[in-house]
Amino acid sequence: MKINLGKTVKLFLIFIFTTLTFGDVKASLNPSAIYEGDIVNYIITANGEKITFPKINDIGGNSILGTSSSESVSIINTKVTRTISKTYSFRASKPLVVPSFIVKVDGEEFKTKELTLKVVKPTASKKGSDFMVALSLDKNESYVGEPINLTISFKSKLNAHADKIQLGEPKLENFWVKKKNEVRHTTEDDYVVQSIDYTIFPQKAGEYTIPAIETLIGKVAPQSRVGGDFFDDSFFNSVTQQLNWQKIYSNSLKIEVNPLPNGLELYGKYQIRADVDKHKVISNKPVNLTIIVKGQGNIDDVKKFELNIPNVIVYADEPKISSKEINGIYQGEFSQKVALIADQNFTIPSLTLQYFDKESNSTKTINTKPIDIEVVGSTKASIISNSTIEVSPSQIIKAPTKVEKKIIIQKEDSYLKYLFLVIGFILGVVSMLLINIWSKKDKKIDNNIVKAIHKAKDDRALFNILLPYAKENRAISEALNKLEENLYKKSSHKIDREELMEIFEERDRNIDI
Repeated sequence: MKINLGKTVKLFLIFIFTTLTFGDVKASLNPSAIYEGDIVNYIITANGEKITFPKINDIGGNSILGTSSSESVSIINTKVTRTISKTYSFRASKPLVVPSFIVKVDGEEFKTKELTLKVVKPTASKKGSDFMVALSLDKNESYVGEPINLTISFKSKLNAHADKIQLGEPKLENFWVKKKNEVRHTTEDDYVVQSIDYTIFPQKAGEYTIPAIETLIGKVAPQSRVGGDFFDDSFFNSVTQQLNWQKIYSNSLKIEVNPLPNGLELYGKYQIRADVDKHKVISNKPVNLTIIVKGQGNIDDVKKFELNIPNVIVYADEPKISSKEINGIYQGEFSQKVALIADQNFTIPSLTLQYFDKESNSTKTINTKPIDIEVVGSTKASIISNSTIEVSPSQIIKAPTKVEKKIIIQKEDSYLKYLFLVIGFILGVVSMLLINIWSKKDKKIDNNIVKAIHKAKDDRALFNILLPYAKENRAISEALNKLEENLYKKSSHKIDREELMEIFEERDRNIDI
C-alpha cells in the first residue's frame, strides 16, 4: 500500500512539475504551414508580473524581421492576472524545427516546447478555379541584352467575386525589368482576363527560372451586427469591414540566356553621329560636341563616352536616355553633351560603338567621322598635322608632316639696313599702341567678368562664365572642378565668388601697371 502511495506521489509531483514548466508559458506558430518564402510568426505567451522574454536574432538560420508585443490584464475574484505575448516574425524557405527557449516569469525559468514548421512549394492555380494567375514569355531563349516580353495574366470567372486583388511583381535577378503602365482587358472562355506586360533584359548569360507570382484575393469577412439597418449602412461597412485573404500562385518559367560574342553588352540595331556647334573657335573658348545614339534594343545599356584628346580640356555631361516601345519594339535615343576647350588646333577622334546586330546575328561596329577644329589666336599654330585621311577601307593617304623653307640672302645693299631700321622703329611704335588698346579691351572684358561672376544665378551660369579661363589660374580650375561635381555628381561644394572676382581684379591692376 505504501509502495502504491509512493508511486502516486511521484506521478503527482511529475504532473505538477510539467504543469509549472509549460503551464504559464506557451509557444505557437502562426501559421504552422507556409509556402516557400512566406512570413511566419513565432509567438510566446506568458502569465505573470515580471516577464523576461528571450533575445532571438534568428530561428533556424532565418533572421528575425521584426518583433511586436501585446498585453492583457484580467481580474478574477480580485486576483489580477497579467498576460503578455511577444511575436517574432521571420521568413522561411524550407521546413525547420523551432527550438526551445527560456522565459523567466517572476524569478522562475520556463522552457518552451519545440515546434515544427511545414514549408511547401506553391502550386500553380489550375483551370476551372474561380481565380487564376499565369505567366507567359514571347520566347524562352535569348541573348544577353535582347529584350523579352513577359506577361502576367490574372483570370477570374464571370460569376466570381473579389473585393480586393493584390497582384505580385516579378522578382528577377540578373535581369533589368521595365513595366508597361497599360493594363489589357480581354476574355478567355468563361474568364475575364487582365494582363500586365513587362520588358525584361537579361544582363548575364545562364539558365534561369522565373519564379511563381503570388497573388492575394481579398473578400470581406461576414460579420454579425447589432443595431439593425443603421449599422448596415454602406459607409459604416466600408469603415469597419475586414478582409479574408486567399493566396494563389502562377506557374513558373525557365529561360536560357546566351552570351554575346567578344564580351559585347549591346544587342539590337543602332546608329551613331557626332555634331559640333562650330568648326572654328577663339582660343580657350568652348566647342560643344553632341553625341547621339539611336536604335532598337537595350539602349539603356549604352555607356558614357570618354574622350581623351591631348592638350584639350574635356567636360562631359552625364548621358540622357529616353526609351519606349513602339509597335512591340523597344527603342530609344542616347544623348551626351561634351564641352571641349583648347588653345591650339585639335581633332575630335572617331567615336566607336560595337553591338550584336539582331538582323545579321553578327558583331557590328559603327563609328563617327573625325572632326577638325580650328582655334583662332592659338599660341601653338599647327598648320599641318600628322593625321591620316581615310578615303576608303583599302586606301589611306598620309599628309606630309612638315614643310620647311630655307631662305638664303646672298647680297645685302647698305641702304637696306637703314630702311629696315626705320621700318622696325615704326612697327615697334605701332605694336606698343596696339598692346595698349588690347590691354584696355581686356580690362573692360575682365570688369564685365567680375560683374558676371557677382550676378551669376546658379552653378551652371558660373560654370559657363569661368570655363574659357580654365587654364589661366589654379583657383579657377579648382572652382570649375567643384562646379562640375555639383552639377553632375549632386555634390554641394561652396564656391568662393569673392576669391574669383579678386583674381580678375588683380589682372586689371597688372594691366594698368
